Amino acid sequence: MPEEKVFYLGVDVGKYHHQATLIDNQKVMIGQSFRFENNLASFENLTQTIKKQLPSEAIVKVGMESTGHYYWQLKNYLLENGFNYLQVINPIETQELSKIRIRKVKNDRIDSLAIAQIISQKNIQSCQENPELNQLKNLTRFAEKLKSQKRFYQQELTVLLERICPEFFANFSRISLPTPLAIIKGYFLENMNSEQLIAKAIKTSRGRLKEDKAQKIIKDLNNSIDAYYRHENINLQLKMILSSMELIKDQIEEIKTQIEKTGKDFKEIEYLSSIKGVSNYLASVILSEIGDINRFERKEQLTAFAGLDASVKESGQYHRKQGNHISKRGSKYLRRQLYYVAKTAIMHDPELKKYYEKKKSEGKHYNVTIIAVARKILMRCYAVLKQKRLYEVRVS
Repeated sequence: MPEEKVFYLGVDVGKYHHQATLIDNQKVMIGQSFRFENNLASFENLTQTIKKQLPSEAIVKVGMESTGHYYWQLKNYLLENGFNYLQVINPIETQELSKIRIRKVKNDRIDSLAIAQIISQKNIQSCQENPELNQLKNLTRFAEKLKSQKRFYQQELTVLLERICPEFFANFSRISLPTPLAIIKGYFLENMNSEQLIAKAIKTSRGRLKEDKAQKIIKDLNNSIDAYYRHENINLQLKMILSSMELIKDQIEEIKTQIEKTGKDFKEIEYLSSIKGVSNYLASVILSEIGDINRFERKEQLTAFAGLDASVKESGQYHRKQGNHISKRGSKYLRRQLYYVAKTAIMHDPELKKYYEKKKSEGKHYNVTIIAVARKILMRCYAVLKQKRLYEVRVS
């Protein structure tokens, strides 16, 4: 059986231009490193140039840096045109590339050569991209951006209300809930009288807010700083903040519906959501970030991808893992969701609650213990995806 002729293409990705270098399995350059634009015509020229330089039976393994979203179009084009051996490299996770990045002057040619050399040492398997999974990832990341905007406006509302009626916070732990928002809107923007406000507050709370408590809240508002000094500019800011929050809330609900529709055929979402604390939405985010679980041969690789591994401090001969600090490499979206799941899980999952209490009794900081729980949850995700099964609760 003839030996496979394997070549390696390293691509240094940029916003307007990319740099590519091709080497053989002896790490010898094939031709010159070449620069090409980030458009379809240049992509076609790239593939034609490669085919002219190599024998027809050659296998080309491609590596490129994960540089923002600039690599996305090239990656999709290459996969659609038969370049099935492709890996996107995180420069922070790649030690060899990190050393090169120490240079003060960036050199695209050297970087693309370094990427080619790095992938020549990796066992890159043929990858079949799932377009539906890519769409799911686009949707979940956009949903997370909307949530970030929502948090921004909630903070703006908090700052504004603390300035004009600080007493309001004595009655509600979270002003972003429907009842306090209804009161704020009715009082500041709709000029409701006390009776109307009390009725609206009780109705919005579905009877959970009692009349005597509602009366106290409205009395506090009437006696607040704003009762003596209300400016139309304040009302304008409140109106804009509240309308923005309402719009974003509707957009989040709409995109969540689309996420559920896009992910309904993924069996993996069912596996992930069988883990306590992981909703269908969180399962969609986790799956879209992890992608094909077979990319990770070991669970430690997935831990590093999520940035939940311990950071390492190096100086000369000194090399030490910093146990209380995580690297924060890889997918921040995956890391954030695991953190949220962990905070919920310690309240509802007996096994994880026990683990959390154990870490806490050891004197660990709250965030350190939550990260430890998040790692355990990630290992559960790894297990159910690898084994293609629902999570089974351990019986102690």
